[in-house]
Amino acid sequence: MTSKRLFAPISAALLVLGIGPASAGKTVEGAGAVACVSDKWNVSEREKGHKLIDYAGRCVFIPNDVAAEKATQECAGNFEYMPDGSYKGNGTCTHTFKNGDKRYHTWEEGTHIKERGRFTITGGTGKLDGVRGSGTYALDELTDTLQGGTFTEKVELP
Repeated sequence: MTSKRLFAPISAALLVLGIGPASAGKTVEGAGAVACVSDKWNVSEREKGHKLIDYAGRCVFIPNDVAAEKATQECAGNFEYMPDGSYKGNGTCTHTFKNGDKRYHTWEEGTHIKERGRFTITGGTGKLDGVRGSGTYALDELTDTLQGGTFTEKVELP
């Protein structure tokens, strides 16, 4: 496993903070901590130094604002590592909140982008139907299967 896996899809890293009727139509910025476990990291090597990875994992997001909702997240995606040391990865994630509402996003990371990882919020269910936004995340590998890090986001509430 390489240090680049540290940023794995949390993708990244996202919470809807304080969503409710009073927040509808507003843009909310948030930040916090994220802890993740990799459930699948299947590596195949096309040729020496050229690896393809099939990824799946789960995370817990803990916002800095103690009053904000916490969420779990399930992600899946793919990584490609090249012989020159460059890499890229992308996939999708589903955030699930305690009340059952879900929020969806796509994620991307790699040596071709400035941030360690970035995501785009693409929609949701329940009171999150129509949610949009984006953010960044950074994860550090703690063990072969555990990562910890931070996220920032800007969420446009429906």
